[in-house]
Amino acid sequence: MLPTVSIIVPLYYAEKLFPPLIIGLETLAQQNKEQFKTEIIFVDDGSKDNTFKLVQNLKPEHFSFQAIRLARNFKSYIAILAGIQQARGDYITFLAQDLQEPPELISQFFGLIQDNYDVVWAVRRTRADGFLDRLFSQLFHRLMNKIWSDWPKTGADMFMINRPVANVLLSMQEKNSHISGQILWSGFRQTQIFYDRQKRKIGKSGWSFWKKVELAVSVITQFSYLPIRACTVLGLILATTGFFYGILVIVQRLTLQITLQGWSALMIVLLIIGGFQFIFLGVIGEYLWRVFDEVRKRPAYIVMERIEGGNRE
Repeated sequence: MLPTVSIIVPLYYAEKLFPPLIIGLETLAQQNKEQFKTEIIFVDDGSKDNTFKLVQNLKPEHFSFQAIRLARNFKSYIAILAGIQQARGDYITFLAQDLQEPPELISQFFGLIQDNYDVVWAVRRTRADGFLDRLFSQLFHRLMNKIWSDWPKTGADMFMINRPVANVLLSMQEKNSHISGQILWSGFRQTQIFYDRQKRKIGKSGWSFWKKVELAVSVITQFSYLPIRACTVLGLILATTGFFYGILVIVQRLTLQITLQGWSALMIVLLIIGGFQFIFLGVIGEYLWRVFDEVRKRPAYIVMERIEGGNRE
């Protein structure tokens, strides 16, 4: 009996992207029908256009599918997590709606994961994006690699996992996290393939600059204590500097070198110290918010509609 590969496809305002996406999925399923059965899990992450209607009217020839529509936009990590929850396959992967990661990678994933691996990563070799996108991506992934040596320097957002790894991810029940980091953290037997990220052909990415910043903050605070450690080190540096400056002030006072002039220097010191204090409070607040968001036990996502259909003949 052939194994089943579940492909999660998060959708967000995907009207224009949907036709080429389905062509790519049909081609993938047809080309690999002798190797595995293909199940697609569409997750509409709160689109306000006709994306879900297109899914409802879908009549695939070579794959079966499920679809869920989330009550609002819960972001891509949660959409993928929701898809993993619905997936029935022996192996699970995901594909972006814009096809910047070629569907052919899934065939390579399947071939490698048969060699006694639990996780296969697609590591970006190059990416055909704008200069600023490439720059910020490189900075983020290199920083994460310095913090965590297992993190690929060029990024690895696409993967295939087997059922035991999927069960571990679902057991974590983390809302403010990053699925790639969770997989790396969990261990298991992992390997990599390399690919060139293609240029987006239709539309614009929904990932704005500030969404990327928010994601970076979430990943760093979720998987590293570096911000807290940096605050500690800066605090020690400031305290040490203040101690020696205090000694200098005492010496100058005893030697009658202090005059009434110095208000500007005092204000500069107060502003610098006050600024660092606000930074420290902000870092602590980021961690406290994540703790609060986890302990109040709200659901990670809410399903508004569901489709069970499209069984492949």
